[in-house]
Amino acid sequence: MLRAVVVVLLLANLAFWAWSAGLLAGLGWGPESERDPTRLERQVRPDAVRVLLPSAVTTPSAAAVATTVPPRAAGVAPGPSRVVRDTGVCLEAGPFTGAALESAERALAAAALPEDSWVRTSREVGAQYAVVLGPFGDREALQKKREEIGRLQLPFEALELPGEGGVAQPGFALGRYDTRGAAEAALTTFNQRGVRTARVSLLRPARNESRLRVENATPAQVEMLRALSGDALGAGFAACESVAAGAPATPSR
Repeated sequence: MLRAVVVVLLLANLAFWAWSAGLLAGLGWGPESERDPTRLERQVRPDAVRVLLPSAVTTPSAAAVATTVPPRAAGVAPGPSRVVRDTGVCLEAGPFTGAALESAERALAAAALPEDSWVRTSREVGAQYAVVLGPFGDREALQKKREEIGRLQLPFEALELPGEGGVAQPGFALGRYDTRGAAEAALTTFNQRGVRTARVSLLRPARNESRLRVENATPAQVEMLRALSGDALGAGFAACESVAAGAPATPSR
């Protein structure tokens, strides 16, 4: 049985070799030839083939390329595009409170600035307290207290405090605090270090603070705004500060 299988395999290999070598081509059996003239017979419209010189070859124009780009499929979101941002300058004046804001806007209108070119920005400003010494009505008392603070090696800040008749007089602040409780705690610490005449003073009450802002000002507007000054606009316009989070900017009237 094994001998018969070997004989069959041998005959099969001989037949395959004869077929692949083209020995059976006369009988119509054999692999398809990859040589000429077989390849020439399989050409499709060979008369349409032309040989061109390099100078005769032209690159497609931009318009032709654009026409070959398939349109965006419906419902497919466009890719990220570059956002062109304004490069104008942001200037603002203030802060203003109460009627001062109306006076400042009238000054802008009088300067021929279009009313829709500025906006109001507002934010809540918290109260501020300080541990203070003074006020001192004469230079000798002021200098004596300055030397005393120096001996205690305490940091201090010179400032004006309301004196007799509401007239501002020189004094010192040993620290500024956002709450009265923090200022009272600091006063206790200063007393323990030898400060005897200090007190807690309200430097600034809580208030709503407004500014007038011109966003994306043109060079001509920047020149005009920086030249504006006067009682109504205070120190005038300067570079914009960051508005507190949540403080909305509302268009001016």
